[in-house]
Amino acid sequence: MELTDVLTSISECLHEERVRAGLTLEQLAHRADLSTAHLSRLESGDRQPSIAALIGLSRALGISMSALLGEGKGESAISVYSEDEPTHLANGLVVSACSGFPGSSTLDALRITIQPDRVPPPFARHRGEEWIHVLRGSLRLEFEQETHSIPAGGSAHFDAALPHRLGAEGTTTELLVVAVDAPPDPRNRPLFPSSNLAH
Repeated sequence: MELTDVLTSISECLHEERVRAGLTLEQLAHRADLSTAHLSRLESGDRQPSIAALIGLSRALGISMSALLGEGKGESAISVYSEDEPTHLANGLVVSACSGFPGSSTLDALRITIQPDRVPPPFARHRGEEWIHVLRGSLRLEFEQETHSIPAGGSAHFDAALPHRLGAEGTTTELLVVAVDAPPDPRNRPLFPSSNLAH
């Protein structure tokens, strides 16, 4: 998967899924812990969503991220994904879904390509866990105050509620990212503001 692949927009699908769920902009923004203005810009296509925002929106809508990306797989309880799934641009990353069947909403798997010249975004934080496997290249994973260099074939598993961000070290880097939802802990503070949902 290269940047020359066709990049598709999720703005139309996001609007359709919100309307299908019967939610106003304000209601969905509140559920996904985004500002209404930010969600409006995502729906109009004026802003690219971050991976963390996509995760929050798919969970707030009760759908898989592949459904949010407009990749309906029919009504079967299994979905099969190929290497040439449609790609999407999300906050400077090239993303394709490789998980999700009708009714699934707690696990999301994405294939992500990061270019080495990508400007580092703000740190991301969201509820749940992430597992990352480096398919090619070298990943720079900043997690809290630590920086980890993970070569092709290496993996990382971490609490996604803690600050983290991804970067490519020296060459185009391709990852498999699996995010699993976790129930909110009522003792913890609410989900983090949209400015922290960057990946």
